[in-house]
Amino acid sequence: MTKLLLIGTEDVHLSVLRLLQRKRINNVEIILIGEKKNNTDFSTVCKNANVTFIEDTIISFDPLQKMLLSFSGEIYRFDVISFNVDMKVSLFKQALVPVDAQGLMMVEDTLQNTEFPFLFGAGHCVTIAGQPNSAGDIEIQAEVLWQNIKLYLAGRPLKRLESQNNKSSFINKWIKHLYKK
Repeated sequence: MTKLLLIGTEDVHLSVLRLLQRKRINNVEIILIGEKKNNTDFSTVCKNANVTFIEDTIISFDPLQKMLLSFSGEIYRFDVISFNVDMKVSLFKQALVPVDAQGLMMVEDTLQNTEFPFLFGAGHCVTIAGQPNSAGDIEIQAEVLWQNIKLYLAGRPLKRLESQNNKSSFINKWIKHLYKK
């Protein structure tokens, strides 16, 4: 069985959990590791999504060995991993994952890291190549992240996250087209 770790309990991963409540994925064990938030009942949300929730903090990350070390001393192994954290971005630099000047993990517009294809990231802990405002829409990132993790597991090409500029230019083209008539 494939093991997928979701690291961090920020908004994108919470949206992924909501997507998982609607449609589960077979033959993949999904574990969410992070801190509980005051306003969210993680045990219920995770149970409804068929996801195991572990309250812990990751202190070390080794992408070559595909393992994490947590504050509790637990070692977690994985096949695919996604980060959506609000702090501890120093993990990426320590793990020799490509980062920007602020230490945020660099990902493509597929939310996948190019150096480690099993590594995904979203939210405020990443910089998305070619997109000046990387944070973007949380729900859109969650949808693309979840679709791309499933596509990666199936060995299929990934979807691209459209930048706001691309959406604006698309809308502008249609407006111009409508007014030409």
